[in-house]
Amino acid sequence: MEHFYDKIQKKTFFNYQNVYERMIKEASDNAHFVEIGVWRGQSVCFAAVEIINANKNIKIDAIDTWQGSPEQDLFEIEKIDEEKTVYDCFIENIEPVKHIVTPIRLESIIASKLYQNESLDFVFIDASHIYENVKNDIMAWLPKVKKGCYIGGHDYTEQEPEEVNGVKKAVDEIFGKNIEIFNPGWSSWLYKVV
Repeated sequence: MEHFYDKIQKKTFFNYQNVYERMIKEASDNAHFVEIGVWRGQSVCFAAVEIINANKNIKIDAIDTWQGSPEQDLFEIEKIDEEKTVYDCFIENIEPVKHIVTPIRLESIIASKLYQNESLDFVFIDASHIYENVKNDIMAWLPKVKKGCYIGGHDYTEQEPEEVNGVKKAVDEIFGKNIEIFNPGWSSWLYKVV
């Protein structure tokens, strides 16, 4: 299947294709991925096409409120126009891969309670960037990941003030140096659960 993620939105923060490529390559059939903070679905659509092209049976749950994060002014208004919300756009965008992607419209911490401990093969966090929120997301989702599998996230950077981007502080505090970093700049991080 040909990729279409690059047609979903003009301005993009999605630069972690290599993270998904690796996770899909390493995952076995019947794996279960979760992405927290999906907005219009660019990254989950990329992952879904990669899964199809790898001929693997992997499902992805896309968790978001589709109302933006408190620190992101550009996401304060959910409406795209008078008739369409960001969630409506997401549903339209995942149409070609809807058999792989399941939307779950909940806050991250509430959604984490839907999953058994050690039931997931990969969790990727790209939601709020406020330190306490990032820390709470990691602590809620970490027990859900199987041993030998991965949790990770986006925006591991010092480029913004801490009150806007607490990702690096939270990740370093929880995992120390036991992470892999991808894509310098707006980096992504991975931690292998032991």
